Amino acid sequence: MKFVLEYMTSTGAFRNMANMANPWFRIFPPEEIAEDPEFIGESGVKNMPDRGAPAIAYFMLMFTTNLMKKIVLETNRYARSFIKTNMQRINRCRHSRVHQWIKAGPLTINEFKGFLAAIYNMGLNKRPTLQCYWKKGKQEYKWFRKMFPRNRFQLILKFLHVVDNRKISGRNDPTYDPSAKFKPILDSLNMRSKYLYTPERNLSIDESLVGTRARSVMTQYIPSKSHKFGIKLWMLVESISGYLIHSTVYRGRRFDPVPDGELQSSKKVF
Repeated sequence: MKFVLEYMTSTGAFRNMANMANPWFRIFPPEEIAEDPEFIGESGVKNMPDRGAPAIAYFMLMFTTNLMKKIVLETNRYARSFIKTNMQRINRCRHSRVHQWIKAGPLTINEFKGFLAAIYNMGLNKRPTLQCYWKKGKQEYKWFRKMFPRNRFQLILKFLHVVDNRKISGRNDPTYDPSAKFKPILDSLNMRSKYLYTPERNLSIDESLVGTRARSVMTQYIPSKSHKFGIKLWMLVESISGYLIHSTVYRGRRFDPVPDGELQSSKKVF
């Protein structure tokens, strides 16, 4: 402000203000407007299924068979490790559900597809507890019992894993990443998003909160959001359509520190 006043005094701007018909006057010379480079990209969808393909084909574009195989592999690996470590306790408890896992065998691809179908159906038909989906009565859902027993579903949910725990750093390790257990899914979705769509020129960086009250260092409290508690994601989206191009998880100030005087969004570069 001091520099502006000195400039106006030296140029006689104060003396000429009373004689000016227009009270607005320029202090600094106009900035040069740089010409934006020509956008040569061809935006739109790509690598799509043939016309008339079933709806499941479009679902498989994002949730690929390779991703399913990885989840099935790691889930069975964790189940074997858990059973081996706790075999004595499992044998003492004859009513443990784990006995049914040993009897039925490891998770298969088709069974995991059924597990995903059940998860999505639960989002459409909300019930107060998990057991209500298998409860018999006037408002029963026979579809869930036909898919697989409730105990089998809960066992899959118990052993569900995406990565090998042996390859994850411990909490006290300097390389510890709190998002490591679900990062492969996020990386796969980011890769598929770019493979299936080329965005327009105008992009925007936004944030989204995945509602959860899980006890994690990544859990954020944002009163302005509808969920208020959850894990925050930074997203690169196409401005005109809102198509998600890339997303990263905010792991908290301990793992993603922001320098003093700067904002979180200013440090996000995709």
